[in-house]
Amino acid sequence: MRVVLDANVLVSAAISQGSSHRIVHAWLATQPFELVVCRRLLDEVDTVLTRRPRLRRWITVSAAQVYLARLSTAADVQRDPKAGPRLSRDPDDDYVIYLARQNYAEVIVPGDDDLLEWPDQDPPTMTPTEFEARLRKQDE
Repeated sequence: MRVVLDANVLVSAAISQGSSHRIVHAWLATQPFELVVCRRLLDEVDTVLTRRPRLRRWITVSAAQVYLARLSTAADVQRDPKAGPRLSRDPDDDYVIYLARQNYAEVIVPGDDDLLEWPDQDPPTMTPTEFEARLRKQDE
């Protein structure tokens, strides 16, 4: 299964212990799905994790760099998607949809409501909690 985790999910995975963390940890450990990313998405995660001093409480710059290196080498890194017409409430999120569509992802796991409430849902979206439950069922 090809999956796009948006930047919010990848950041949350690095700094918290919730479902986003468990999804990314499972992916790093056993590859239960194929993670599709692009340079723009990785750059967004990098900017948040390495350039926001308030995050030092949860992650060091060096730990963030190691995490980003793992993402960059283990994920299916694709070209930044070509833009198209506006698709969601937040046009800054549209590249995630285009990334998923242009690379045949089966699901998008966003960390905000703009993509969860996107009307087209092609490919469909799931919250991190819903996706984690899907992974658990897949393992059964």
